[in-house]
Amino acid sequence: MIAQKRGPSDKNATEEAESPKKRRTRHVAALILARGGSKGIPLKNIKLLAGVPLVGWVLRAAIDSGEFDR
Repeated sequence: MIAQKRGPSDKNATEEAESPKKRRTRHVAALILARGGSKGIPLKNIKLLAGVPLVGWVLRAAIDSGEFDR
């Protein structure tokens, strides 16, 4: 009989099947740092670019990525 190596996904599947109480949902939060001070362009994060503040483009990209739930 040949022993099969169990990968990380096999272990998780076994743990979930054994005890549903151990199941935890993982939350992923995004932290977007936007400094207001800049020597080149003061308050650049709130300056409009194509009618949207610069920080708005970053926020929209994070939301559209689908990787974050908070």
